[in-house]
Amino acid sequence: TGRCDTVEQLPKKGRKQMEYRFRRAQNADVDQMIEIIRDRIKWMDKQGLHQWNKTDYMQQYPREYFLEGIEKGLFYIALDEQDRVAGLMALLTEDPRWAEDEPKDCYYVHHLAARSDAKGAGRALLEFCRQLSVQEGKQSIRLDCQLGNDRLNAFYESLGYLYTGPMVEGSYEGIKREKTLK
Repeated sequence: TGRCDTVEQLPKKGRKQMEYRFRRAQNADVDQMIEIIRDRIKWMDKQGLHQWNKTDYMQQYPREYFLEGIEKGLFYIALDEQDRVAGLMALLTEDPRWAEDEPKDCYYVHHLAARSDAKGAGRALLEFCRQLSVQEGKQSIRLDCQLGNDRLNAFYESLGYLYTGPMVEGSYEGIKREKTLK
């Protein structure tokens, strides 16, 4: 479906209000999507965070991976007021990382990233995911975050994504989080 919704972001004190539009990603978006990921990996290095920058992310998820995901309709993007890609995420309906947990009709958020100058884009993408999930009758939204990334874990917690347990995949040690919708 070619769904395109808009979520207005409330301005933080002293900041201009940001508004984003959402749609499924298209092949023409892939270069901007990959550039956002690469910039975030560099940012993680500068911040001393250990996440995508320590897991050979771009080798595990090359351009072809993103193009295949786009073709399958898995990737959504946030567009800013100049129609630039401000952020991205993949919404999966299955995730082997959660195989041992209670099965639920939910979305699994992956590859959530936003341009560093796109204030509120990550939060807006998660709100879009929540609205889409409610519209489609999903029970919850699930995601994971690197163990030890306290800032990101606190952000997810503040949005109602509660800790459900640890997870390990290769060298990646994470925390599984879930937001119940029903």
